[in-house]
Amino acid sequence: MSEVLKQPAIIGSSGQEAKAGRSVLISYLPAILALGGSVLLVLLRIRVGGEHFVSDGALMMLALASYLTAAVFHLTNLYAPTSWAQKLGLWCTTLGVFFNLSSWGVRWVAAHDREFQTYLSQGRLAEMPWAFRYIPFANLYDLSLAFAFGAGITTLLIAHRKNFRFLGAISLPLAALILLLARFIGGEFIELPAVLDSYWRPIHVGIASLSYGVALVCFAVAVIYLLKDGVKVEAFAIWSSIFAIAVIATISKFSVFSPSTFGTYTASTFIGDARSPIGLRANLPYVGWALVVSGVLLLATIITFIKYLWQKDEAARKWGRRLLKLSLVAQACAILLFVSQVKSAAAIKPCAETGGASAACIDERQYEKFAVWVHQQQKEAPEQIAMLSSEQLRAEGEEMVRRNAPLLKLSPKANPVELSALITAFAGTLFVTLFGFRTEKLREHLPPAEKLDSLVYKLAGVAFAGLALLLMTGAVWANESWGRYWGWDSKETGAFVAWLTYGAFLHSRIARGWHGRKSAYFAVVAFLLVIFTYLGVSYLLPGLHSYA
Repeated sequence: MSEVLKQPAIIGSSGQEAKAGRSVLISYLPAILALGGSVLLVLLRIRVGGEHFVSDGALMMLALASYLTAAVFHLTNLYAPTSWAQKLGLWCTTLGVFFNLSSWGVRWVAAHDREFQTYLSQGRLAEMPWAFRYIPFANLYDLSLAFAFGAGITTLLIAHRKNFRFLGAISLPLAALILLLARFIGGEFIELPAVLDSYWRPIHVGIASLSYGVALVCFAVAVIYLLKDGVKVEAFAIWSSIFAIAVIATISKFSVFSPSTFGTYTASTFIGDARSPIGLRANLPYVGWALVVSGVLLLATIITFIKYLWQKDEAARKWGRRLLKLSLVAQACAILLFVSQVKSAAAIKPCAETGGASAACIDERQYEKFAVWVHQQQKEAPEQIAMLSSEQLRAEGEEMVRRNAPLLKLSPKANPVELSALITAFAGTLFVTLFGFRTEKLREHLPPAEKLDSLVYKLAGVAFAGLALLLMTGAVWANESWGRYWGWDSKETGAFVAWLTYGAFLHSRIARGWHGRKSAYFAVVAFLLVIFTYLGVSYLLPGLHSYA
């Protein structure tokens, strides 16, 4: 025994293990600081009170700014690697995660204060629910905060390895887009139906948000893998341009490219202080034509890049890049016009009364549809509505528009998905444009393709497990609330399809040996299905989840 204890190798090995353990702990220090700091800030909010404390909305905007700043530093480090850019990117990411989680935590405390005042005014303090029951997971705003946090913390945990700190250049702008959507939605608290009051709600929605965050980072790594593997930037541009054209074509109820309303963009309207938009949309001058120009330029970009890829025509490649940049400018103009028009809109009148002025107005072709919508809101039977002639409905709609014109308002909150979709399309075009700048040097600074492929596989496995838990907890909650585990609700179906896609990803890799580009394409498609489940169902498809 004494001879064994005298062996220096064991002592050295022990010292090396301790040193390695400390090194690992230090590498995770940013994540520890972000999480610990958020807990301390929330405790301070509880002690100080909300009257003189920073709001959850302000903290969310600080998180948004931190994520964008971190992304700039990470992108700078990709093109011109420097230690200062890498460190600043890492610590700005840490700040973003800190502010993001703090915003959600402060909102939780604010929800408690709101509940307390409600129960106090009703003399029911003895029935005050415990803290777990009013965790802020009631609507899409709350989910978006947690979604962005899931993406941020996943990025931060991966970024403890220097080789993967580049990831923030893609994942953090996407997290910032999620927070931007939350900003447009608005952070008002809502009253949930009593049937949804269950402790399974925060469990189910919490798992959903973190799983979505992991899926987002998996998508970002998959895109970077495709770039590293030699996929041409022009191919990226074709797919991003198709996505942008699809966004332009479908928003505003297909009005921009429709023959009867060509070049017209219409925005949803509110009446007074109502939270939900009404079935009436106002024409926004110039926005539609800016979108038409964007669509034409994007279509020309697709044609020229297809010609380049098919015929190796360098002239087509040069023209394609010019057209892509012009489309980027046109999309930016459309977004700025949209925001400025919505912000500056005063009283919204019928277009016939504006005298051709450059102001938002209601087109007379909407009167009939608006009247039908009003009758439907009044729970009238379809047979009763069908008895009214088009002339009667049009006259009713015109009268209602004129009577309520002083109360009509515009707001990005009327349909935040449309504006967010435009910004996402712009971001996609912007990133493809950046990828086209010194592409080969960018590829050299990325980790080996094998490591990226392995990271996609690991993240997809975590996302698959998270979505499985999402489906299980959702089924238990549904049974508790509605008396059945599964009802083929639109959001249930969307989540199930997304989970099956990640399952197919894992099956094809394990059983069929697929890896590389095939796996990366799988990961991209799976995340698009996640986004449709997250957003599309809430705003486009009716169902039990529309309350959010």
